[in-house]
Amino acid sequence: MSYIFDWKNGINNKELDKCVDIIKKGGIIIFPTDTVYGIGCNVFDEKAIKRVFEIKNRSYNKPICVLCSGIEDIEKLVLNLNEKERNIINEYMPGSCTLIVNKKKEISNMLTSGLDTVGVRIPGNDIAIELIKKCGFPISTTSANISGESAFTEIKEIIKEFGEKVDVIIDGGKSKIGVPSTIVEIENNEVKILRQGSLEIRC
Repeated sequence: MSYIFDWKNGINNKELDKCVDIIKKGGIIIFPTDTVYGIGCNVFDEKAIKRVFEIKNRSYNKPICVLCSGIEDIEKLVLNLNEKERNIINEYMPGSCTLIVNKKKEISNMLTSGLDTVGVRIPGNDIAIELIKKCGFPISTTSANISGESAFTEIKEIIKEFGEKVDVIIDGGKSKIGVPSTIVEIENNEVKILRQGSLEIRC
């Protein structure tokens, strides 16, 4: 059975240290974001990434995005950011916007399904941000659901589905937005919407 931590009334620092230790050792964690609950692991741990795919029954042809605590984290993952990409980050992050950017070779091809790009996002959620900061590296994250099914926004559903499959579940209360992020990419210096989510991007 997973550790289940109740942080609805604030982050417990002792439990936070436990979460970080588990992630650093290759563990899988479910935690709240500003959109829906996410399931994630160390972005640089390919074995843990594979486990996330298996837990979700997710096709290896579907890339997983990465949550970052700030633009400094994003710069650890990408080859470079052009002016338009920086503008998107500055205007819409933290928030429910995922930006597709060119990745560095250190990022697993399993995570990106063999693509040369990776989706990055800075979530508007204190628990998610604190987890990433305390880990010292971004967390590869996808919605906490079985692939093809609706994303979970409440903890009871998550425990029922994943209680025996992941290492930690953090209860941060019901998701505020409840809809996945909007995914965008800069193509030919124009903003291209790849998935319309909760956020309206002004192109």
